[in-house]
Amino acid sequence: MKVSKEKAIENRELVLDTAATLFRQVGFDGVGVADIMKKAGLTVGGFYNNFESKEDLIAKACDKIGSKSLQRWQEHIDNADIADPLKRIGSSYLSAKNRDDLGSTCIYSTLGAEVPRHDEAVQQVFAQGVESTIELLSTLVEGQSEAERRSHAIAMFSQWLGALVLSRAASNSPLSDEILAVARKASHLE
Repeated sequence: MKVSKEKAIENRELVLDTAATLFRQVGFDGVGVADIMKKAGLTVGGFYNNFESKEDLIAKACDKIGSKSLQRWQEHIDNADIADPLKRIGSSYLSAKNRDDLGSTCIYSTLGAEVPRHDEAVQQVFAQGVESTIELLSTLVEGQSEAERRSHAIAMFSQWLGALVLSRAASNSPLSDEILAVARKASHLE
């Protein structure tokens, strides 16, 4: 049965969203195409109408996740009701919810270590995403020059990312919460 163009687009987006969640929950290699399609309620046959390979799906799903995150951060910046968007973004990033909900959290903290084992398209998506994140954060941090603001943004994002990863490694212990609290304080978010 042939599906309409609109339904095909809807199905493609469903596969991207499903893959994005599963990749963050179990890693790129922890789930196969058949599992993703089954979870999306679709057949494997439709996969190759939209994606060249699993690597292509990984790149496109991660690009979508990264873009949505940046869009959400930009909305915080543009929202006049938020007095300090950097504090809002950082506090949310370094939260227990972000630590615990792997399926909807930052792709850099859940999947970054896996990227070097994947093809160039995946690596490029992550590199561009990190660059875009740094560019956005550099508009929010202090510094005398663009280069200094960029350096501060790199250092801050690196600290946030490392703290999130370490807090997960410490599991549900007091140390896990302490790591997040120290990182928030070091970033002047509290």
